[in-house]
Amino acid sequence: MGPETFYSGISVFTCPNCENTIEITYEASEYPIGMLNDSEVFVSGGELLSGFDDIEFDFDDDLDLDEKIYSFNEQSLLYLPQKQKIITDLNYSAFSLITEITKDPRILYQISPRKFEEIIAKIFAKHGFKVELTKKTRDGGRDIIAIRADLGIKSKYIIECKRYAVSNPVRVDIVRNLYGVQTKEGANKSVLATTSFFTRDAKEFANAINTTKWAMDLKNYSDIVRWIKGMNDS
Repeated sequence: MGPETFYSGISVFTCPNCENTIEITYEASEYPIGMLNDSEVFVSGGELLSGFDDIEFDFDDDLDLDEKIYSFNEQSLLYLPQKQKIITDLNYSAFSLITEITKDPRILYQISPRKFEEIIAKIFAKHGFKVELTKKTRDGGRDIIAIRADLGIKSKYIIECKRYAVSNPVRVDIVRNLYGVQTKEGANKSVLATTSFFTRDAKEFANAINTTKWAMDLKNYSDIVRWIKGMNDS
């Protein structure tokens, strides 16, 4: 069946109405050979409401990884914010974004998944953790490793970040996978932070674990906004 292969592509264009720069990133994996296994779309400069049902894939063994491997349906619907400010990773550091998000939490949906990870890492660092961001490639089910020593006793947290659209919930398989990584690595606690929400099955799984030991926390959009606002209050 072959190994799982990962692809990514990007499309950047200017909206003819508001002149915002819209950046669309698409990530996909192929497994087995010739079959789409998983895919995800990220939008910066606007909010994806619907569409992308007609993405065309052309898996090619000789394909340059930097080459665009997809095309977008021109009828895909994008919601463009009224504000002319463009939020990009190049324009803002994590600390600057925290200030902007405090003013307008909806910016969380404009930033890239990697920048979201950096913001969560900054929050934990602010609270005394020594943090390590894992590589941008396959990370084994956690994006951040956070370690703190209270009274000379070390505790290890692993944190998975999901910068999802508001309509895209985090499902139980992702929560279950994170707990598996936590058990394998011997971490004291795992945290799953998302800009969306968790399905009922996902919350029930975490609650079942926490009846025997306080091992996992699920943090949704409202929790993340409170964390960020707390950064500016402290």
